[in-house]
Amino acid sequence: MDVELKKVGNAIFEMEKTGEMKASALVFGIPKLVEDMKRDRTFWQLRNVAGLNGILKHAMVMPDGHEGYGFPIGGVAAFDGETGIVSPGGVGYDINCLPGETEILDNFGCRRKIGEFCEGEVLQKSGNTILVGLNKVQLVSVNSTGIQTGNAPYFMKKIANGGLVSVRTNCGKTVKATKEHPVLTKEGMKNIEHLEEGEEIAVMLFEGVEHAVPRKRIIVQETRIKESRRSILVERGLLPLSENNPKIPLLAKIAGYIFGDGTIYFDKGKGRISFFGIKEDLEGIQKDLEELGFSSKIYERRRKARIIDQYGEKNFESLSWELHANSSSLAELLLALGVPKGKKTTQDYGVPDWIRKGPLWIKRLFLASFFGAEMSTPSTSSKTCFYCATVSQNKNKENVEGGRLLFLQMAEMLKEFGINNVSITERTEFRDIRRLRMMISGEGDLLRLWRRVGFEYNEKRRRLAEISCLYILEKGRQLEKRRKIAKNVKEYKSKGFRLRELQKMFSSRIANARMIERVYYEGKIPRTPKNFESFESFKKRKWEEIEEYGVLFDQISKKAFVEYSGEVYDFTVEKYHNFIAGGVVVSNCGVRLLTTPLTVDEVKPKIREICDSMFANVPSGVGSKSQKLRVTVEELGEVCTRGVEWAVEKGYGRKEDIERTEEYGKIPDANYAAVSDLAKKRGTKQIGTLGAGNHFLEVQVVEKIFLPEVAEKFGLKEGMVCVMIHTGSRGFGHQICSDHLKTVMRKANELKLPLPDPQLVYAPLETKEAQEYLGAMRCAVNYAFTNRHVIMHWVRESFDSVFGAETSEKMDLVYDVAHNIAKFEKHKIDGKMRNVIVHRKGATRAFPAGREELPPIYRDVGQPVIIPGSMGTASYVLVGREKGLDLCFGSTCHGSGRTMSRKQAVREHMGKDVAKGLWDSKGIYVRAMDMRVVAEEAPDAYKDVDAVVQSVAEAGISDIVAKLRPLGVVKG
Repeated sequence: MDVELKKVGNAIFEMEKTGEMKASALVFGIPKLVEDMKRDRTFWQLRNVAGLNGILKHAMVMPDGHEGYGFPIGGVAAFDGETGIVSPGGVGYDINCLPGETEILDNFGCRRKIGEFCEGEVLQKSGNTILVGLNKVQLVSVNSTGIQTGNAPYFMKKIANGGLVSVRTNCGKTVKATKEHPVLTKEGMKNIEHLEEGEEIAVMLFEGVEHAVPRKRIIVQETRIKESRRSILVERGLLPLSENNPKIPLLAKIAGYIFGDGTIYFDKGKGRISFFGIKEDLEGIQKDLEELGFSSKIYERRRKARIIDQYGEKNFESLSWELHANSSSLAELLLALGVPKGKKTTQDYGVPDWIRKGPLWIKRLFLASFFGAEMSTPSTSSKTCFYCATVSQNKNKENVEGGRLLFLQMAEMLKEFGINNVSITERTEFRDIRRLRMMISGEGDLLRLWRRVGFEYNEKRRRLAEISCLYILEKGRQLEKRRKIAKNVKEYKSKGFRLRELQKMFSSRIANARMIERVYYEGKIPRTPKNFESFESFKKRKWEEIEEYGVLFDQISKKAFVEYSGEVYDFTVEKYHNFIAGGVVVSNCGVRLLTTPLTVDEVKPKIREICDSMFANVPSGVGSKSQKLRVTVEELGEVCTRGVEWAVEKGYGRKEDIERTEEYGKIPDANYAAVSDLAKKRGTKQIGTLGAGNHFLEVQVVEKIFLPEVAEKFGLKEGMVCVMIHTGSRGFGHQICSDHLKTVMRKANELKLPLPDPQLVYAPLETKEAQEYLGAMRCAVNYAFTNRHVIMHWVRESFDSVFGAETSEKMDLVYDVAHNIAKFEKHKIDGKMRNVIVHRKGATRAFPAGREELPPIYRDVGQPVIIPGSMGTASYVLVGREKGLDLCFGSTCHGSGRTMSRKQAVREHMGKDVAKGLWDSKGIYVRAMDMRVVAEEAPDAYKDVDAVVQSVAEAGISDIVAKLRPLGVVKG
């Protein structure tokens, strides 16, 4: 981006206030680094930050700055501590999007292409991003208790030029997305670019049907309803009732259930609607009745019952639930819609015309609710073969024809879903009652039934249908492999090859020697292998999976990069913060430095051994989770509110470590109640884990001291070996930011706040949304402090195991600083001390001597500032200067800053070559979970860290204390 910058000091440039900017902007860096920032949108984003309401002094970017989400990475901005704002983009977040043809599933089981949601008011348009407000859009979501629906108040689209990542699972679910788009795994949300073939991701087998706009035809005129009952229905928007009324889907569902396990009757002129079933399922009906505007109540009944039938007399006690809605107006409306009244055994009725003539998705809602009440639960008649799906109804002899006609109408409707194998049987029951059964058979039709129609108001059947579909698809996949082998055997037999040769070539777990022999001699068509898992065993495993995660998982069979240039789209979904795309369920970072009593001569011969030990002791990699330290949800609350103090109490680290951590390892006012269940679930498994990307453990030697007195205070001396730990709050912090971005967006729209860029969405500090975000963000900060602290404990243990049992006693923490954070601090502005909220995104606090926030041991020299370099290059320790307080709220750079995307780095480098080159040329040993990450983090993918720290030193905001050279690196 071409901008006019005016040099205002050594390594300091100013972007003057123009246009919508509320303040000027400062750029720190030597000329070469400043020129590099023009290659992306860094300055465009910096100008937008300067356009935020209430910004104080300047917007700023450090010399390691580059394009980010809303704020540039390396950005710093401050706002008044009482009347100011908070922006999640100023702490850290990524935008993720899907191409327009991606199919989204809404709450009524309708498939709609995501690109079709470009309707409604365009709230903001800036750069290449558009934010659109949606009205009453609800999408299918997932949480740990199962399938839910979440409001989607916002829709975003932007231009993407970086290509897409495509993943396909064994069961055929495929999703394409920009590389940062999160996909749900058992370890939580993971960016699609980091998924691997063979890894499991969350899927939904139910597909629903395509959405179609209903006609405007009137179904029920006001005159059909008694005058005394009309006003209630008119008030609730139910009269006159047309096919395109937004409440028609709810009425279709409720009507379907009453056809099965409900009843309408009038007693002394007062109408009542009753529903029978499991309490949890009735709660779903109750919710829909509330949406229609009617109250209802669930009753629990324990009864003694007696049944006399052709098999004799049965006496038993039963616990049952009933849902009663006492509303004459609703009862009369349902009758007008063709819902039967009273006992269904003794009357004739059919599927209402408005259902039969309505769009397919309305038919689905009616049938799925009826099947939820009446259809048999998916189960097998043998090890692998499924029973027919069956619906039964009892009829008096006089009403049999009416019952048969009802099933015939349903069979005709099922044809529209591709379900053709429908049959009917009839038999005489006790006292001349006729039992009619409609059966759907054949695994192909069962798949279409469960995937296209499914079940409403019956969670058990819905779950079992999902499990059954996955089982049938896996069975079909195995059978197809066997048939391909059989085809090859027949072909090679015709060319003269012998049986033993073919058995040696094709025998496997899927096709044993006996199968190949039968194909060879008898031409047998293969069946499901005998060693294929039984449905009962599969069901048990997958039921437990749903119980734990709320959804099923399937393995990725193929992952590929797809060239793409065009529009991409995304939603914000309230509460659950995920949605179904193509059948797939789609942080505070910081660094600490640890000294050792060892010299480079002592460590260098054992560098492989110590790196391998740390690699084994500290779980690392994308989605890594700890087997060494698991916390409960309740314990996680203590981690979030007490931070490092909790870890020390549990035996991790030492008391003196606490004062050597920014904020003493615990930022106050963390609000655990503001953290979502999904974030909590992710957080319980990732304490003490390193993660991937630019996170690392690095063994370093102090190569040069620049300020001896300060270095001595920090405990550093030349030739000393140190360990640097760089990681953050992992998936826990990312999920928190993801969750609260949505609520902040909603508030910004409600208040009609001016946004220079939708990615810079913010909320005023006095709002509930801002306070909840800050409370949750502080949980992530404390989690990150604790995460690094636990890792440090295991690093100390590794040094004990390699260099002797007492080594760790002399391994002291220098300091721990955060990189992504929004904090309340006191700063002098226009000669007066003011309480401000400082946003540092990819920037580090760098306070000089005298600040009361610093621990006593450093208060007379200033705060240690730890600057990691790229893999294979130097790192630095800095100290804050007084000028930094005046100029940039006591802030400085946080590292090297990328110049090359991870994808480009992978295209240009092989990880194993990078690792070998570092060893051969510099003697640096690299141990990594994934060599792809090594390629992503190649040294030339980053700016020159020497130039970055030279910039902040020349600008006078930080002084260089020491330079550290790497000896060995551990990466995820």
